[in-house]
Amino acid sequence: MTEAVKNVVELSAAEAAIRRLAEAISATKRRVNSLENIVVPRIENTIRYIEMSLQERSREDFFRLKRIKTRLEEEEEETVKVPQISG
Repeated sequence: MTEAVKNVVELSAAEAAIRRLAEAISATKRRVNSLENIVVPRIENTIRYIEMSLQERSREDFFRLKRIKTRLEEEEEETVKVPQISG
């Protein structure tokens, strides 16, 4: 009889450990699903947004520098064309 009680206690302890493991696995699966379906897509969208913003800023800077260069060249041409009158 005591052997049976001992076996039941061991079985009960093993069953409780298995339940805890199953709960931990279930919680881990929920976290993984959350990461895969919510967190990672948000981060990927944020990365795409930042990349697009940086590309747009780069294009704007290039255009701005091009305009400045053109203005400087025009001003330089005007100063060369204007004859200086010495008195």
